[in-house]
Amino acid sequence: MYLARIKLDPKRSTGMDQWAAMGKAVRRAVDPDPASDARVLWARTSPATLVISSDTAPAWGKVPGAVAATIQPMPRHPEGETIRWELISAPTGQRAPEADEEGARPRGKRVPLPEEEFESWLDDKFGGALYATSAKWKHLGGRPARYHFTGTAEVRDSDALQELCLSGIGAGTATGAGLLLTAPLAAE
Repeated sequence: MYLARIKLDPKRSTGMDQWAAMGKAVRRAVDPDPASDARVLWARTSPATLVISSDTAPAWGKVPGAVAATIQPMPRHPEGETIRWELISAPTGQRAPEADEEGARPRGKRVPLPEEEFESWLDDKFGGALYATSAKWKHLGGRPARYHFTGTAEVRDSDALQELCLSGIGAGTATGAGLLLTAPLAAE
């Protein structure tokens, strides 16, 4: 797996502020075959920065407005290491199911979580991979509401953390949510 940080020129990346358009451009840069099942996660961490996690190194020149890129293997962290983490996500949960018709199987509905439930949502999503020692978040907007989470954590299970980084957290992975970014705490 590769982690690419692509510097964008906001003046040259017109139309790329739309999540769906950015998702299509990222997919084309990583794997031009739309039927492919290649794993791709991405996040626009600032107006000038796009981060992509993928099975193959992306052809970053295919991303509109891209001016430079650094591509590295995805980091692995040993158990017991304290790390910094970052996540853009739209925390949601299931509302109790209701039966619509007689005999119909009830289905739950995904609803945005209130902020007071974010810490338990993060603990649940991190599972046994990480133990969050700090977490803060900033509202980004959108529907459902997206948040930019940052914090520190202790690695509990290195393999489970790697799988979390590869598969993403929460809904909206195709539209720039769910990419868990990690770095050693000492690295700045």
